[in-house]
Amino acid sequence: MGIGTNGSGASDFDVVVVGGGIAGLTAATYAARERGPGARVALLETVSELGGRARTREESGFVFNMGPHALYVQSTGAEVLRELGIEVTGGIPPAAGSMALRGGRLHALPTGFVSILSTSLVSLAEKLELARFLAGLGRLDPAPYDAVPVRDTFARLLRHEGSRLVAGALTRVSSYANAPDQHSGGAALRQIQRALAGGVRYLDGGWRTLVSGLEDAARKADVSICTASRVVGVEPAGVGAGAGWRVRLASGETLAAPAVVLALGPSEASALVDGGANAVLSRHAREAVPARAACLDVALSSLPRPKARFLLGVDEPFYFSVHTGAAKLGPAGGALIHVARYLAPGESPERASLEPELEGLLDRMQPGWRERVVAKKLMRDLPVAHGVPLASQGGEAGRPGIALHARPGLFLAGDWVGPRSQLADASFASGREAGRLASSAAEASRRGVAGAAPASAFAAGASVGMA
Repeated sequence: MGIGTNGSGASDFDVVVVGGGIAGLTAATYAARERGPGARVALLETVSELGGRARTREESGFVFNMGPHALYVQSTGAEVLRELGIEVTGGIPPAAGSMALRGGRLHALPTGFVSILSTSLVSLAEKLELARFLAGLGRLDPAPYDAVPVRDTFARLLRHEGSRLVAGALTRVSSYANAPDQHSGGAALRQIQRALAGGVRYLDGGWRTLVSGLEDAARKADVSICTASRVVGVEPAGVGAGAGWRVRLASGETLAAPAVVLALGPSEASALVDGGANAVLSRHAREAVPARAACLDVALSSLPRPKARFLLGVDEPFYFSVHTGAAKLGPAGGALIHVARYLAPGESPERASLEPELEGLLDRMQPGWRERVVAKKLMRDLPVAHGVPLASQGGEAGRPGIALHARPGLFLAGDWVGPRSQLADASFASGREAGRLASSAAEASRRGVAGAAPASAFAAGASVGMA
């Protein structure tokens, strides 16, 4: 690992962050910045590469994210990147020419008033209802729908089937979730509002540029980054609220710190604490409904139909987007396409049926693509988010809080944590707050103030309890 140990065989730190994805890198950087010069912050990542699901691979001159990735323009993530001085470039994909698939037929996707009126996707009555719904969406209060599933939410808000189908498609593309009977309607409405407020940006060079920026910011803050370092347990260092924590590694090394941030998924975090018996973590691990997708990534030497760049399935959960053009992801003239199916809970499609289905959608949008293939990869079950906000838990406010109150000095971060935002934005938001709270806990320990309370209401989600 290269950290070094003290005389007792343990390495002493102010804060230890477990997990090297977006949430972990954000938490470690904010913790180190809050501590200031001389801070001792360690980040531990199980595999040899940082980034988690934001990792990027390169093949034949093309840059492949792990499925379709986009950064919301007006978002917590963009705010955190600005605060850390990280610049990313890329473009906003144009809405013009976007298509919708319903009943096996292609239609214009309604993205504005003119396209709503002209599309053959929905009836006249549905067009008028959709126009009113989208025009008033920015003023709609999502809170009354936090404990209402998506399906029931749109049944209350919209009278017509076609309108509900379009609203469901907007939910899938903005949240990557296809769980209408579990997903919180209020959370879905907020995510659609975020998407419509400023759109999304595809990043030049893929999301590895974002990960690289976060890593640089962490190293500039003197974070000790250790990859290929698997944590096998996080245990109290002694008796009492201010005893701190010991982080045990598979290598046999131990790190000691007054504050630890678990920037992991719910199952991984639960397995490390209290022998897997922590009530809060085990419940969220058990009840989590992850967002998942099957995805076909295809790189072409050129596009057969340059104007056919985006499609949403309306009565089936399909997604098609050409990410080149808006972002630099390959050689000049080349095209990188993501074709996806948003997976329902428990759905596990077989390759024999999935691949022809996704390739068939490519045939519809880009006939002749097979003769121009440079690289292609199918992912049958791609994890997108560890847990969508559930109606049964009251939406985003029902997710676990950042601070585990009966475990002073232990904090959580990730896309399933905290009452703010979703997807990568939730990772940025919870990572920032977890880093700040961990720094405060380390300072309280230095001063001998045991069990200092979190300074932010954001730290205490409604479902934290006293586990």
